[in-house]
Amino acid sequence: MSSMPIIGFSFCDNNGIMGFSWWRMFNSKVKGDRSRVILHCDLNNFFASVAMKLNPALRGKYIAVCGNPSLRKGIVLAKSENAKRMGVKTGMPIWEARRLCPDIEIVPTDYVAYETYSKKVQAIYYRFTNQVESFGIDECWLDVTHSQKLFGDGMQIAERIRQTVKDELGLTISVGVSFNKTYAKLGSDLAEPDAVMAITLENYQQLIYPLPLSNLLFVGKKTGALLNKLNIKTIGELAAYDVNLLKSFLGINAEKLIAEARGEDDSEVNDYDFREVPRSVGNGTTLPHDLKTRREVESVIYLLSEKIAFRLREQNLQGYTVHLSIKDPDLRWCGAQTSIAYPTNTVLTIRRTAMKIFDQLWVQKPFRPIRALRVAVANLTTMANVQINFLADVNDEVKNQALDHVFDQIRRKYGTQQIMLGETADSYQKLGFDLSLYDCDDIDRLNDDENYCGGTGQNRTDA
Repeated sequence: MSSMPIIGFSFCDNNGIMGFSWWRMFNSKVKGDRSRVILHCDLNNFFASVAMKLNPALRGKYIAVCGNPSLRKGIVLAKSENAKRMGVKTGMPIWEARRLCPDIEIVPTDYVAYETYSKKVQAIYYRFTNQVESFGIDECWLDVTHSQKLFGDGMQIAERIRQTVKDELGLTISVGVSFNKTYAKLGSDLAEPDAVMAITLENYQQLIYPLPLSNLLFVGKKTGALLNKLNIKTIGELAAYDVNLLKSFLGINAEKLIAEARGEDDSEVNDYDFREVPRSVGNGTTLPHDLKTRREVESVIYLLSEKIAFRLREQNLQGYTVHLSIKDPDLRWCGAQTSIAYPTNTVLTIRRTAMKIFDQLWVQKPFRPIRALRVAVANLTTMANVQINFLADVNDEVKNQALDHVFDQIRRKYGTQQIMLGETADSYQKLGFDLSLYDCDDIDRLNDDENYCGGTGQNRTDA
């Protein structure tokens, strides 16, 4: 495989692995079934709402949950409803939020609390159906088709869930009710906070078709710009467009987009017991200062590799492919990937492989500063013990597995910060990292809207 950006919409679930894909969305077993009842539940201003739960003194105030400005992560991650009305938006720099809303309170993140409340909300969902599919920490799809005999029709179930979440947890949700996942999500987007919106066979053309293309889940800026050049500006215009003609511009994705616009998304909502093998496990971060030496880069790659390796082992997974992405001060990405002869989930192997990619990518002189790094392991398989043989690299992997196993045992018993290599501890302190192996860092996800510069690295296989 050639060097490539990490593209498409992705997210980390509570276990830090990817859990949604185009493949499942358009390759299901229930083609043409519009009798289903699907809910999409979206927690309103989730991070800000949790902050107010933890600190009731914040209620009624203008608040924004933000990253740490000293680590160059000072953007708005969530905002209260009243701050939203003042023009504060997600992704906005703190200084701009303060300009629009001088009385705004800046609140730090608390991912442990978010995960705790997310699980409590999902526990409520499971009272009504065993088919609950997470779409990030604050959104879920529910298939309640077979729950109607117990709890009433889709609108009644949605209202009961909305009220239960509000009464028991003090959080509010918007719920979309429809016959597929795409329209259910559009319904929750259209619903007011703490309200329910139904998208039915009778009203979907009136409610959905006038909406701009950007409302569709997989239409980013570049795809939207291309469709606009074809004079396709609304979901209805996309739904009416000739599939074969659009294929000449977008390829196979044309079928997927038009099917989504027409309400022909027949993908199933996952069952409680469903566990999809993720396509990749990765971590990335924007650094508090630009990296200017190879030594600094190696330290950061080690930190990212440690988190990735731990999460792979927790999911009983290994991977054959390592990917490295680099962002420079001009916000341009480049990246490449390489495969190894045996699957790995050990920090030293991941770091070594990522550094080989880096050395081939970053050959320009003088050394260019680096703003952000991301490492990912893909081509995953279920973990198996590596047998000692005549290959030195494989024998090193066996030793690395044993070392990581000891680290895992100590960390599970005493905490993630109780044991680490000396260089790791020093780097965490200097770079402002939080050694919380159970959580994702601030991940720069690349999609079709990123300014991506093709890397010079080629696909390589390490014997």
